[in-house]
Amino acid sequence: MATEVIIPAFGVVVEKVKIISWFKSEGDQVKKGEPLLEVESDKVITEIVSPASGILGAVLYPEGSEVPITNLVALILGEGETIPDSYRQQSRDFLSGAAAPTGPVTSRAEKACLPAKAVPTARKLAEEKGIDLSLVTPTGPHGTIMKKDVETYLASQTSEKRPQKVTTLARKVAEEFHVSLRDVQGTGAGARIMKEDVMEILKEASPSGKGAAFSQQILPMSRMRQVIARRLSESAFTAPHIYLFSEVNMEAVLHLRESILEEFEKRFRVRLSINDFFLKAVALAIRQFPLFNASIKGDEIHIHPEINVGLAVALDEGLIVPAIPKADGLSLESIARLRTDLVGRAREGRLVLAEIERGTFTITSLSGFDVTFFTAIINPPQSGILSVGKIQHQLTLENGVVKLKKMVTVGLSADHRIIDGAVAGRFLQTIKKMIENPALYLMDLQSKNSFQTPLFAK
Repeated sequence: MATEVIIPAFGVVVEKVKIISWFKSEGDQVKKGEPLLEVESDKVITEIVSPASGILGAVLYPEGSEVPITNLVALILGEGETIPDSYRQQSRDFLSGAAAPTGPVTSRAEKACLPAKAVPTARKLAEEKGIDLSLVTPTGPHGTIMKKDVETYLASQTSEKRPQKVTTLARKVAEEFHVSLRDVQGTGAGARIMKEDVMEILKEASPSGKGAAFSQQILPMSRMRQVIARRLSESAFTAPHIYLFSEVNMEAVLHLRESILEEFEKRFRVRLSINDFFLKAVALAIRQFPLFNASIKGDEIHIHPEINVGLAVALDEGLIVPAIPKADGLSLESIARLRTDLVGRAREGRLVLAEIERGTFTITSLSGFDVTFFTAIINPPQSGILSVGKIQHQLTLENGVVKLKKMVTVGLSADHRIIDGAVAGRFLQTIKKMIENPALYLMDLQSKNSFQTPLFAK
């Protein structure tokens, strides 16, 4: 019996995805668990694997289509099986426009961005030859491009174009700023077009020739920026924020990190960051203040069973927040390893939705900039976010003696519907205490709120 390939339900905030690419063509052999197609949803690009082994049947939605979750997109056929008539009808409906990609089309410009309708053999030939299907004149029914149309276009060219190899990020930047990839010279391996190559074209196109001015231009918001704008506006106008700040003495934790850094990196082959100490301290503090691990649903406060602390990562397109799962029960080695992996894959656009949707609290840091402190908007539906500024030298008075110490200002934004100011103050003081006294990580008080996990992995 044929196996359906559907778009899975990635999460409660995801309604539809965009198909970026199909890794297989109609008639290809596929194996169960093998990557079948790549889709984009909100802030991440992820792969959907084949649910069975067999032959890929007719593909209902081509690349570039926006497809609602749980929709059928293809079939995996067993030996001797054929495509059911009902499925063939869906394919005909799509080609005729009855099942066109979802999403309103309100202008000619938007219509031009929709993928050209083409039969699979024509699409495959165009991909192999590096042909933009929008340049091919269709002769099939309802404006469908046939294989012979692509062959005719090829014959009309003085020479064949070499297929372009383009990274996902480069393609996204080119789409956002309407840069034709035909004009871009790839500098990556095998002449692959990188994001930097597209940015170079943008620089040359700017009035100064240095990319310094996009003034008096209208820049389209990327899909990610639209999601960020919508969700943060929702948070700012729905959740009443309260803000608290505290000065934290970083001398002890900096000394501890410096004293173990070389041995830590040698033993675990991962570099320990100050962010790792904050991730652990926040996770342990949430144990004592579970309202910081909660969300509002209707008239109820739901406390999440796992403490998953996210770390905001800045990308060209905006912010993304991958989360460390069950951070309160992890050693610093495990946190450092997970943080390194998640941040690296976030910058490469290789996160999966689960890794950003599982977060229950967020840390955002601008310590690499000359920013002493800042307020942060809560990442919905979470109830709090911790901001970390730049570490700087400050004069302090200790036992009547003026001393120069390394300090940092941390800020806490809390959802006042869930958390009162006094609770937020105690939570922030708990984080401050653990950062200023990192030996507390090693304690096991054998109590309800004890810190029962080791500092390092055994």
